[in-house]
Amino acid sequence: MYRRIARRLRLHGRDDAGIAMIMVMASITVLSLLVTAALGYALQAQPQARRDQDWNAALAAAQAGVDDYVARLNQNDSYYTSVDCTNIALQGPKTGTNTCGWTSATAPGWQNVVPHNATQGTFHYDVDITTLASQGTVRVTSTGKMRSATRTIQVLVSRGGSTQFLYYTDFEDADPTNPVAYGGTPGNGQTVCGSAGPTTASYFWQGGRPLGGSPCAEITFVGRDVLDGKAHFNDTPMVSNGATTFSKGFETSDPACKTAVSADDYALCWRDGGGGGPNFNGNPPSYAAQLYLPDNSASFSTYPGCSYTGDTRIKFNSDGTMTVWSKGSAGMASVGAGCGTPSGFAGGGSQTVTVPTDQTIYVANGATQSRCTTGQVGDGIPLAGDVNMTQSTFYCGQGNIYIEGTLKGRVTVAAQNNVIVTGDLLLSSTTSGSAPTGNDMLGLVASNSVVNYHPVDNNGNNLTSISDRWIYASIQTLQHSFWVQSYNQGSSLGTLHVRGSIAQRWRGAVGTSGGTGYIKDYSYDSRLTFAAPPYFPQWTNAVWGAKTTGELKPAY
Repeated sequence: MYRRIARRLRLHGRDDAGIAMIMVMASITVLSLLVTAALGYALQAQPQARRDQDWNAALAAAQAGVDDYVARLNQNDSYYTSVDCTNIALQGPKTGTNTCGWTSATAPGWQNVVPHNATQGTFHYDVDITTLASQGTVRVTSTGKMRSATRTIQVLVSRGGSTQFLYYTDFEDADPTNPVAYGGTPGNGQTVCGSAGPTTASYFWQGGRPLGGSPCAEITFVGRDVLDGKAHFNDTPMVSNGATTFSKGFETSDPACKTAVSADDYALCWRDGGGGGPNFNGNPPSYAAQLYLPDNSASFSTYPGCSYTGDTRIKFNSDGTMTVWSKGSAGMASVGAGCGTPSGFAGGGSQTVTVPTDQTIYVANGATQSRCTTGQVGDGIPLAGDVNMTQSTFYCGQGNIYIEGTLKGRVTVAAQNNVIVTGDLLLSSTTSGSAPTGNDMLGLVASNSVVNYHPVDNNGNNLTSISDRWIYASIQTLQHSFWVQSYNQGSSLGTLHVRGSIAQRWRGAVGTSGGTGYIKDYSYDSRLTFAAPPYFPQWTNAVWGAKTTGELKPAY
C-alpha cells in the first residue's frame, strides 16, 4: 500500500514539472512579443521624434537669424542703408537693389547658426526697410532650416522711442522759458536750470545747486494726478500733497534708485514734496539708464505730406478731411500735392483737403514775425483781448499750428515753433472717453512746445468756457515742454485727459495746487507697443531690438 502511494506521488511530481516548463516557455514567448512590439514602436517613433526636434530647431535657427541682423545693426547703426555683399544670410532672390550681382534667380544663402557646423541649423533672412522712415521699423523675415524642416518668422525691429512710455521727461524742473515760474529771466539766470539750454543744465541728482534751496522751479506731481502707463524720468521726480498714482510704476536715472530693493528703499527714487508718497499700484519704481530725445525738427521739412509756412490753423473733420487756414503760405510755390493751393490761402481764406495719411503736416517759420491781430490766424483766432498773444512765442509769422478736431487717418503734425491745441483732439475710430482703437493715430511734434490753448484777459478771466479736454495723440516736444497757457489764472479748467504718450525736455505746468488749470489724467495707448505715428522721432542712444514677432508660412 505504501509503495502504491509513493509511486503516485512520484508520478504527480513529474506532471508538475511539465506544467512549469510550459509556463516558463509561454512567459518567454509573451516577453519576446512585448520586446518586439516595443522595439517596433520605438523604430516607428524615431522618425517622428526626429521631425519634432528638427521642427523646433528650425524655429530656433530663424530666431538666430533675427539676432544676427540686430547685432549687425547695433555694431553699425546705418547697416540697413545698403546691402552687405559679405553677408551670406542676405544673399537671395528677394534682396532687392544691390551691387552684389544678386538677382531674382539667385539662390538663397544659408548661414550656419554655429560657425562651420551646418548640422546645428542654418538661417536666411530678407530685410524690408520701406517702413523705416514712416514707422521707425525694419521688417526682418527670417527662415531657419534644420535638415528638411524650415520655419519662418517676421519681426519688426526698431530702436524705440518715447512712445514706449506714457510719460517721459528729461529734466523735472519747470521749463526755463516758463513765464510764470521764472518771469522774464529764463531759468532764473542759472545754467543748472537751463538758462543756456539743455546742454549745460543739470539733473537734481547731479547736485551743483546752491546751498539754501534750488534756484530752479521744481514741478511736482499732486495727489489727484493719475498716470496709467509706464513713466521714465532722466531726473528725480517730486511728489507732494498726497499719493499720486503711477499705475505702472516709473523708472528714474537717479543713481540712488539703483539700491532700492525693497519698499523701505523706494523713497530713494523720488523727492518728497510733503503730504505723502506715490501710489505704485504694486509696480515699484526702478533705475534705468538715461534716454535722449533727438532735436530733428528740421527733418520734417523733408518728409512727404503737407508743408505750410507761418501761423496755421487746422481743424480735422471726421470724414478724413481737414480744413486749413494758412495766410503765410499764400506766397509759396507749393504746399504739397493734395494739400491745397497757395493762392487759396490769400486774404486769410481756408481750404478743405484730404488728410495726408501715413505722412506728415509741417509748418515752418515765415520770413517775418509780429504780434497777431484779432482773428489773424484764422477761424477767429486769436480772440480779442487774449493776453497770451502778447508773448513773442505766439507771434504771427512763426511756425505755429493751432489744431483741434476729429482725425480719420494716420498723420504726424510737426511745427518749427509750437503746436497749440485749441480744443479736443479725437479719433474717428474711438468714442471720446474710451481707450484708443482702430487705425487712426496722431503724432504732435514741436521743436519748442506743445501748448494747451487757454485764452485769458488782462484780469486773468477765462475768455472761453473751457472744461475737460481730451487729447488722443503721441506728444513730443524736442526743446521745451507740454503745458497750459496761463495755467495759474482763471477758474479751474477741469481735467486734462491724454490718451497716448507725452515726452518733453522739461516739465510743463498744466495747473496749480491752488486749483487753477487742469488736473492730469494720462493713460497709455497700448497700440503704441507695436506701432507709432508716421515719422515719429526715436531715441538717439537706444539700441536696436525686436518689437513684435509672428510666424509665417515657410518662405523657402
